[in-house]
Amino acid sequence: MRKVNTVILTAAMLLAAGCRQRPAAAPATMNVVLVTLDTLRADRLGCYGYAAARTPVLDAFASSALLFEQATTASNNTLPSHAAILCGRHPRRLGVPRNGFEVPPAQRGLAVLLAERGYDTAAFVSCSVLDATSGLRKGFAVYDDDFDIEEIDQAQRRAPATVQRALRWLNAPAAKPRFLWLHLFDPHYPYTPPPPYDRMFYPEYSGPADGSIRFIAGILGSHGFPKIRTGPDDYRRLAALYDGEIAFLDASLSPLFTYLNRPEARARTAVAVVADHGESLTEHGYFFDHGLDVYQPSMHVPLMVRAPGMTTGRRIATAVQTIDIFPTLLRLAGLDVPKATEGRDLSPLLRGKSQIPAVLAFGEACQPFEVETLDGRAWRNDSKAQFALAWPWKLVQVPYLGRNELYRLDSDGAESRDMAATHPQMRAWLSEQLQKWRRGAAVDAQRPNPANLDKIRSLGYL
Repeated sequence: MRKVNTVILTAAMLLAAGCRQRPAAAPATMNVVLVTLDTLRADRLGCYGYAAARTPVLDAFASSALLFEQATTASNNTLPSHAAILCGRHPRRLGVPRNGFEVPPAQRGLAVLLAERGYDTAAFVSCSVLDATSGLRKGFAVYDDDFDIEEIDQAQRRAPATVQRALRWLNAPAAKPRFLWLHLFDPHYPYTPPPPYDRMFYPEYSGPADGSIRFIAGILGSHGFPKIRTGPDDYRRLAALYDGEIAFLDASLSPLFTYLNRPEARARTAVAVVADHGESLTEHGYFFDHGLDVYQPSMHVPLMVRAPGMTTGRRIATAVQTIDIFPTLLRLAGLDVPKATEGRDLSPLLRGKSQIPAVLAFGEACQPFEVETLDGRAWRNDSKAQFALAWPWKLVQVPYLGRNELYRLDSDGAESRDMAATHPQMRAWLSEQLQKWRRGAAVDAQRPNPANLDKIRSLGYL
C-alpha cells in the first residue's frame, strides 16, 4: 500500500507542476505547422517498430524529431480528438463528446491565440466532420474545407489534393509568421487506396473484401447493412488495405516535408505530427472501426515534434497526451499558456531536457450512442468506456457493461491479461482517480448541432 500511496502523491504533485505557466522564452516569429493524421495507430509506422511498414517520409521526419513512444489520445472520435489537440482540454470540458457537436464559440483555441499574436493562420481539412460547422474555424484566416469525394461513405478529400492546397498557401509571400493546420483523412475507412497501394501488402488475395463501408459494416451486420460471411483471409486483406492507405498517405506527405526540410524552413518552423486516434483491426473482437472501446489500438497514437535548434532523433518513453500539443506549440511560439489548459508543455524536452515526470492520462470512448440521450440535457459520456493510465498500469472501465479491467502495458501491450484480481490496490487507486476525473471534467451543457447530424449519419456513426 505504501508503494501505491507514493504513486498517488507523486502523480498529484506532477499534475500540479505540469499545469503551471512558464515565462515566455521565444519571440512570436517562429512558424508553426500542425499535421493531424486521421485514424492512424502508432504501431503501423516503421518508426514505431512495424517491420512491414512503407512509411519512409514519416520515418525520416521521426529521425529528425522528438518521437514520443507512448502518446495517448483523449478520444477515439475525429471531432472531439481534434478539439482536444487544438484547445488543450479534454472533450468533456469542451462539451464536445463526439462528432456532430460543435466547439463552443467562446473557446480560445490555438489559432485564436496565434492570430492575436500576429500570426497568419490557415487550416486545410480533409473530411466533412471537421468543416466550418464543427466550431474549429475560429481564428483561421483561411479555412479550406472543400471536399471532392461524395460517396455513401463520406465527404472527403484525398491527401494529395489537400497537401497541394496547403503548399500553395505556404509558398505565397508572407510578412508575418504562419500557423498551418493540415488534416489528412486517408487511413479512415473506407480502406480504398489507389494503385499500387491497394495490392502492396497482400497481392495474392482474390476474395470479396474491397475495403468499402458496405463490406466493413457487413462483417457485423451494422449500420443497416446485411451481415456477410467473412474469414481470416478477408480480415488480413482489410488490414493490408489499411496499411496501403497509410503508405499512400506517407507518399502524399513527401512534397510537404520537402518544403519543411529546406534550411530556411527548418531554421524557423516548429512542426508537430500526430494522429487523432487509431483503429481496431479485430483486436478485442472489434472489427475495423474505432469509437467503441479504449484499448491501445484506438488510443495509442504517433506523436513527433521538431523545433529549430533541438537535438534530433531522440525517443521519449514517458507517457504523454495529445492535449499536450496545445501548450507545447504555444510555448515554442513564445506565448503564455492559458490557465484552463489541461495539457502540459513538452517544449523543455525539445530544448534538451532528457526526461519529464510522468502524469496520469485519461480518455474515453464516444460510442455506443444508444447509452446516452439527446433530450436537451447536458451530454455525458459516463456510461461509455473510459481509461486511466499511470504508466505502465492502465485501467479500462466500461460502466454500461460492468467491466473493470487492469493491464500492465510494458509487459502486455496487447491488453490480453486482466490483472484486476491480482492487483486490487492498483485497480482501486486508478478507479478512484478516474472517478475524480469524471467529476472534475463535467461536460458543458450542450446539444449536438442539428446541421451536422445528417453528415455524420453518412459516415456511418449514427
